[in-house]
Amino acid sequence: MATLDSSQWDEFALSMSDLANMPVSVLEDMILAEAEVIKEAQSTEAENMLQGPYYAGGVAKAVHINRPRRSGGGVSVTLTFKGSQHGNALGEIAYINEYGKHGQPARPFINTANEKKADTAVEAAAAVFDKYLAEHGL
Repeated sequence: MATLDSSQWDEFALSMSDLANMPVSVLEDMILAEAEVIKEAQSTEAENMLQGPYYAGGVAKAVHINRPRRSGGGVSVTLTFKGSQHGNALGEIAYINEYGKHGQPARPFINTANEKKADTAVEAAAAVFDKYLAEHGL
């Protein structure tokens, strides 16, 4: 049996107000924590999947986390591939490997990495959020 006591509603309302006023920097830290997990996963999958006579390792080393952007009340971040190799942008090389082309089957290292580490990325963001809550007694 549960007992409800309305004397704690004021404290609860204050906590929810504090949570609603959470700084955007916390959201940025959360999304960056997720991005770090995904970046590492994509680099590892590139090393594992992109083997062959023409692969020089550039794609795995080129995964880059861009600066977080605020949009529509939320925060987003993109991962890109910086640099070039064999005269082509590493982003283009990554795209062709991910989706394939005529005569070259797809090697979806990005999607594979994202799926494998989705839960771990969410846990990393949750750890940042939990730290914020603990620091503010919530």
